[in-house]
Amino acid sequence: MQIVFVYGTLLQKLNNYHYIENSVYKTEQGRVKGYLYNTGPYPAVVVDDNGMIVVGEWIHIDEGAMSVLDWLEQYEQPGQVNEYERVWVKDAEKEREGWIYTYSLSQAGCYPLIPSGSWREHLLSCGKRQD
Repeated sequence: MQIVFVYGTLLQKLNNYHYIENSVYKTEQGRVKGYLYNTGPYPAVVVDDNGMIVVGEWIHIDEGAMSVLDWLEQYEQPGQVNEYERVWVKDAEKEREGWIYTYSLSQAGCYPLIPSGSWREHLLSCGKRQD
């Protein structure tokens, strides 16, 4: 089993959750330190211990689902040109840790920051459906 922090389209009931839905054993609310950016159709996070709170979910998934997430996040392997990098991160408030897919600041910095740190809240504020 793997534990992954999700913060955007992979959150429960959002548009990419169906890719992993049958592989999720457990979901817990979580928060990590960093910055959440709006790339348009999906968010990107930059992990930073001095950052704000990014709201999301810790999902517990089977090993096979990691390859689905890697495909969806366009992650090949370390040292390759990846849209997202897969890094280990700790929860900002609880004793949890796991993988997260993150942008580099040089990639994300040209996009608008989401001040709430929550993709769900951002979608609601824009009047977008979440199902």
